[in-house]
Amino acid sequence: MDGELLDGTIARAVAELAFASVRGMVVYVDRVVRGPGEIVCGSRTVHCDRPCVIVFRDEQPGANWMHACSYGLVDPERLIVRQRWADDRPPVFGLLPETWVVASDPDKLADLVRVGE
Repeated sequence: MDGELLDGTIARAVAELAFASVRGMVVYVDRVVRGPGEIVCGSRTVHCDRPCVIVFRDEQPGANWMHACSYGLVDPERLIVRQRWADDRPPVFGLLPETWVVASDPDKLADLVRVGE
Protein backbone atom coordinates (compact mmCIF):
# COMPACT_ATOMS: atom_id res chain seq x y z
CA MET A 1 0.00 0.00 0.00
CA ASP A 2 2.92 2.40 0.53
CA GLY A 3 2.64 5.15 -2.07
CA GLU A 4 -0.88 4.15 -3.13
CA LEU A 5 -3.18 7.10 -3.83
CA LEU A 6 -6.62 6.74 -2.24
CA ASP A 7 -9.74 7.91 -4.03
CA GLY A 8 -10.82 11.29 -2.62
CA THR A 9 -14.15 9.95 -1.33
CA ILE A 10 -12.45 7.10 0.51
CA ALA A 11 -9.77 9.44 1.90
CA ARG A 12 -12.46 11.79 3.23
CA ALA A 13 -14.27 8.90 4.94
CA VAL A 14 -11.00 7.74 6.53
CA ALA A 15 -10.34 11.30 7.76
CA GLU A 16 -13.68 11.36 9.58
CA LEU A 17 -12.37 8.57 11.81
CA ALA A 18 -9.64 10.88 13.12
CA PHE A 19 -11.55 14.16 13.44
CA ALA A 20 -15.25 14.97 13.40
CA SER A 21 -16.48 18.03 11.55
CA VAL A 22 -16.32 21.09 13.84
CA ARG A 23 -17.43 24.63 13.00
CA GLY A 24 -14.51 27.01 12.62
CA MET A 25 -12.03 24.24 11.77
CA VAL A 26 -10.94 22.56 8.55
CA VAL A 27 -9.87 18.92 8.20
CA TYR A 28 -7.53 17.96 5.36
CA VAL A 29 -6.35 14.48 4.36
CA ASP A 30 -3.43 13.38 2.21
CA ARG A 31 -4.54 10.68 -0.22
CA VAL A 32 -1.04 9.13 -0.25
CA VAL A 33 -0.74 6.00 1.89
CA ARG A 34 2.54 6.01 3.80
CA GLY A 35 4.53 3.42 5.69
CA PRO A 36 4.97 1.43 7.61
CA GLY A 37 7.91 3.41 8.91
CA GLU A 38 8.84 6.98 9.83
CA ILE A 39 6.41 9.72 8.81
CA VAL A 40 7.02 13.48 9.12
CA CYS A 41 3.95 15.38 10.34
CA GLY A 42 4.26 19.02 11.37
CA SER A 43 6.99 19.33 13.98
CA ARG A 44 7.22 15.58 14.62
CA THR A 45 8.56 12.47 13.00
CA VAL A 46 6.40 9.56 14.11
CA HIS A 47 6.59 5.84 13.57
CA CYS A 48 3.64 3.88 12.26
CA ASP A 49 3.84 0.09 12.17
CA ARG A 50 1.12 -0.18 9.51
CA PRO A 51 0.31 1.77 6.35
CA CYS A 52 -1.27 5.10 7.35
CA VAL A 53 -2.96 8.16 5.92
CA ILE A 54 -2.12 11.59 7.40
CA VAL A 55 -5.07 13.69 8.55
CA PHE A 56 -4.49 17.35 9.49
CA ARG A 57 -7.01 19.50 11.39
CA ASP A 58 -6.44 23.25 11.06
CA GLU A 59 -7.88 24.73 14.24
CA GLN A 60 -7.23 28.33 13.20
CA PRO A 61 -7.83 28.58 9.44
CA GLY A 62 -6.37 31.74 7.97
CA ALA A 63 -3.80 32.12 10.75
CA ASN A 64 -0.14 32.58 10.00
CA TRP A 65 2.42 29.76 9.87
CA MET A 66 2.53 28.54 13.47
CA HIS A 67 -0.84 28.01 15.12
CA ALA A 68 -2.99 25.40 16.84
CA CYS A 69 -3.64 22.27 14.83
CA SER A 70 -3.82 18.50 15.23
CA TYR A 71 -2.69 15.43 13.34
CA GLY A 72 -3.98 11.91 13.08
CA LEU A 73 -2.63 8.78 11.43
CA VAL A 74 -5.33 6.39 10.23
CA ASP A 75 -4.84 2.83 9.00
CA PRO A 76 -6.95 2.78 5.81
CA GLU A 77 -7.12 -1.02 5.69
CA ARG A 78 -8.26 -1.64 9.27
CA LEU A 79 -10.02 1.74 9.63
CA ILE A 80 -8.31 2.42 12.95
CA VAL A 81 -6.85 5.69 14.23
CA ARG A 82 -3.26 4.74 15.06
CA GLN A 83 -2.13 8.07 16.54
CA ARG A 84 -3.50 11.55 17.22
CA TRP A 85 -1.72 14.60 18.69
CA ALA A 86 -1.75 18.40 18.94
CA ASP A 87 0.89 20.40 17.07
CA ASP A 88 1.77 24.00 16.25
CA ARG A 89 2.21 24.00 12.46
CA PRO A 90 0.70 22.77 9.19
CA PRO A 91 2.40 20.02 7.15
CA VAL A 92 4.12 22.57 4.87
CA PHE A 93 4.47 26.34 4.57
CA GLY A 94 1.98 27.63 2.00
CA LEU A 95 -0.39 25.46 0.00
CA LEU A 96 -0.51 21.73 0.64
CA PRO A 97 0.68 19.39 -2.13
CA GLU A 98 -1.93 18.37 -4.73
CA THR A 99 -2.50 14.98 -3.08
CA TRP A 100 -4.21 16.70 -0.12
CA VAL A 101 -7.99 17.26 -0.17
CA VAL A 102 -10.48 18.91 2.16
CA ALA A 103 -12.30 16.33 4.27
CA SER A 104 -14.45 18.70 6.33
CA ASP A 105 -15.02 22.44 6.08
CA PRO A 106 -18.44 23.40 7.46
CA ASP A 107 -17.73 27.16 7.34
CA LYS A 108 -15.89 27.26 3.98
CA LEU A 109 -12.61 28.40 5.53
CA ALA A 110 -10.17 26.08 3.73
CA ASP A 111 -7.16 28.05 2.54
CA LEU A 112 -4.42 25.43 2.24
CA VAL A 113 -5.50 23.77 -1.02
CA ARG A 114 -6.19 25.24 -4.43
CA VAL A 115 -9.80 26.30 -5.04
CA GLY A 116 -11.95 23.44 -6.35
CA GLU A 117 -9.87 20.65 -4.80
